[in-house]
Amino acid sequence: MGGIQLKITRIYLLMFFCLFIISLIGCSDGDASNKQNQSEGEVKLDGTVELIVPASAGGGSDVNARMMAEVMKENKLIDENTTVVNKPGGSTSVANSYTYNKEETNNTILTWNSSQIISPILNDNSVTIDELTPLATLSFDSYLFVVKGDSKYKTFEGIVEAAGENPQTLSIGGTGQGTELHILSHLINKYGETEFKYVPFDSGGETISALLGGHVDVILSNPNEVLSQIEAGEVKALATSSQKRLSGALEDVPTFDELGYEDIKINSFRGYVGPPGMTNEEISFWEDVFKRAHETKMWQSDYIERYELNGQYLNAEESEELYQEVLDLYLEAAKEMELVE
Repeated sequence: MGGIQLKITRIYLLMFFCLFIISLIGCSDGDASNKQNQSEGEVKLDGTVELIVPASAGGGSDVNARMMAEVMKENKLIDENTTVVNKPGGSTSVANSYTYNKEETNNTILTWNSSQIISPILNDNSVTIDELTPLATLSFDSYLFVVKGDSKYKTFEGIVEAAGENPQTLSIGGTGQGTELHILSHLINKYGETEFKYVPFDSGGETISALLGGHVDVILSNPNEVLSQIEAGEVKALATSSQKRLSGALEDVPTFDELGYEDIKINSFRGYVGPPGMTNEEISFWEDVFKRAHETKMWQSDYIERYELNGQYLNAEESEELYQEVLDLYLEAAKEMELVE
């Protein structure tokens, strides 16, 4: 009888040991699965998100970044806090270099627009779009040809005629040297047969101050940078680079095409890039964040509609293709301007 009990005891011990081993294997598999799922589907941000603006406060990129920060916060799109950091100077090279030096981090995001595409090349800066990580594009913008509200020039034709008769006596202010706005001023001179003198500034805010202070005769600006001044009567837009007329306070502003200058066509995009070394999971994470931001009512009403923008979402791959196309177009214009060989 004792032998039988001993055998039963051994059987129970063997069964218990087997169950224990199976449970360990199961836990191990579960842990491995959880880690795999986390690495593939979850991204932990490296701290407070920095939205980097390559210009001073008050310009179009600054407005864009601050609105994006509000949308992220109000709609709880990310778990971390977001701060807007202005890094003006060097025709965007300061901001570009700052972002580049954040390599392999995932919480530094640089606002990216058309002007930043060519500026690093024309200004011989080491950090170009090839060294950064495209993430998304959310909107497309137009430009306005703007004079002071009390300017003696009431129409685009009037100031073009004056600029043609008095070469280099009238000036156009814009953001940056060798930027999209510089190229736009070149196209105005080329097709308007004028010789406006281009004067570069570090931001849209500085450009507007120069116009209001009488230091330049005209500025080229995004609608979102000057809309409040237009509504207040401080400045007046004489033409727009948009394909069709804008609305609201800008509905009476003719397009360059309407004025007979169909070749003056430059429109700006606004997107976001990250530092080098971001993983595919991190890129996908930010693609999703920006897509959800784009779809919010807040973004559409308080940014896209308010500032007369064309809202359109492009993912990282589509944005990268767009940036290359724009770079090729601007390089061609820059060669005409003898800014590059």
